[in-house]
Amino acid sequence: MNKLFTLLSLSFVAVSSQATIVFSSFGTGDSAKNNSWGFGDLHDARIASQFTSSAAGSLDVIKLSLRTSTGTKIGKISLYEDSGNDIGALLGSFEVDLTTTGVKTIKNSNPSIMLLAGSKYWLEASSAIGSGVYSGWNINDQNMNGLIKFGAVNGTSQNPTSTYKVGNGALTAFSVQVVPEPSTLIVMGSLMGLGVIRRRKAN
Repeated sequence: MNKLFTLLSLSFVAVSSQATIVFSSFGTGDSAKNNSWGFGDLHDARIASQFTSSAAGSLDVIKLSLRTSTGTKIGKISLYEDSGNDIGALLGSFEVDLTTTGVKTIKNSNPSIMLLAGSKYWLEASSAIGSGVYSGWNINDQNMNGLIKFGAVNGTSQNPTSTYKVGNGALTAFSVQVVPEPSTLIVMGSLMGLGVIRRRKAN
C-alpha cells in the first residue's frame, strides 16, 4: 500500500509540473505570416481573436507574434470570456514590450484566471489613447480562420461611433497554455501510477 501511495504521489508531482497548450494557431517553431492586423491608439483601434480551450486549467503562458511599435512601445494584451460570439467579461490584462518584432511570451502570475474545456474566449491586443503605440499582430500561417473583432472602439474621424465589429477572418498567431486543474491532475496522476504498477506486475 505504501508503494502504491508513493507511486501515485510521484505521478501526481510529475503531471503537476507540466503545462498544457490548449490552443495554438502557430506553425512549427511558433511561425506566423509576415503580415498583420494593425492596432494602435488612434481612436483606440484593437484586434481580437476568438479561440476554444481544449482543456481546463489555470492560465499559465500566452505567446503572440507581434510587431515593433512606435511611441511608448508598451501594448496591452487582454483575455476575455465569450458572450454570444462577442467579447464578454474581462479575465485579465497584461503589458507587453513592443520594442522588437517577434514572438512575445507573457507569463501569468494570477492562478485565479481559469479556462474551461470546450469554452470560448477572446484574446485582444490594444493600446491606450495618447500612448503613441502603433503595432500589429501577425496572422497565422496555418490557414486558420475564425471570428475576429477589429476596428476602433471610439470610431473614426469620419464615423465617431464604434466600428469595433465581429467578423470572419484569418486568426492572429498565438498560443495559450494552462496548468491542469487539481482534479484533472489527480486523475492523470492516478492513471500514470496504475500504469506503472501494471508494468511492474507484468515484469
